[in-house]
Amino acid sequence: MPELPDPVDLQRQWQALQIEQPQLDPLAALVLVALRALDAQGGGGEEKTGTTTAVLSRRLGIEHALVRRAATELESGGWVLTRPAGGASPALRLILSPVC
Repeated sequence: MPELPDPVDLQRQWQALQIEQPQLDPLAALVLVALRALDAQGGGGEEKTGTTTAVLSRRLGIEHALVRRAATELESGGWVLTRPAGGASPALRLILSPVC
């Protein structure tokens, strides 16, 4: 299973994104950086399956409701596409938008 970059690299990417996109909420920026990192480690095939908000919550050590809220902001900004993760789970599957 793909892992997040080390905390120093993750922070560096987060800071760069905050400079590039200052309108993004800091937590939304962190979720986007983590999603990009996990997506880059994926299979590399044409169809990206994305990552769930539950997985991001566990990997980042952040409450699921906060990650979900950040995901909603990213979706409204066109950064990600979302769909239900399936089953009775409140999690969302996040897929990077083609323009991201």
